[in-house]
Amino acid sequence: MPDLILWPIVALGRGDLGRDRTGRLEARGMGMAASKIDGTVEEAVLRRRRPKISVYDRILFRLDDGTTKTWTKAVVMNNVAELLTPGTRGRFYVFSAIDHRGISGVRTDDGREVLSLSRINEYAGLGVFISMTLLCTLQISLMDGVSIWALVLAVLGLPLFLLYRQTRLDAEKAFNADAGYRPPARGA
Repeated sequence: MPDLILWPIVALGRGDLGRDRTGRLEARGMGMAASKIDGTVEEAVLRRRRPKISVYDRILFRLDDGTTKTWTKAVVMNNVAELLTPGTRGRFYVFSAIDHRGISGVRTDDGREVLSLSRINEYAGLGVFISMTLLCTLQISLMDGVSIWALVLAVLGLPLFLLYRQTRLDAEKAFNADAGYRPPARGA
């Protein structure tokens, strides 16, 4: 990847840059933090619920091996949140984006499954890029100058769009890769 494309990824904390043997910059650790939790919801502390999303202070999972895992400050779409009740057993698909993390999907042991992710941040990044690029173009053509704020936002808008889009695509890919998976029944 060209150096110019990789700097926003590093600046936003999605990886680090190193040099390969030829001296070119390469990115490491850039993959989307998508993972799976196999277990049972023991506690789900809801902070607030909006028309489309729910934000949890913490969700406590009892893993299949008997240990616990706590997922804090999780952003969840409401149709996924309906399955996050204490006692729900299954596979939970979790993700970490640039500025938030959450649960993108659930497959329960009784056969229910749902996948849902918000696209608002993705659209916001694209909207900022398009509007600030148009503003910069207008300012250059009419005023023979450009606002530094418009230029900075135009430069940051596209990488934000691309990173949020990749987060969504990776979460969907992880869920779809398990299409035939069904968590084992209780006591099995």
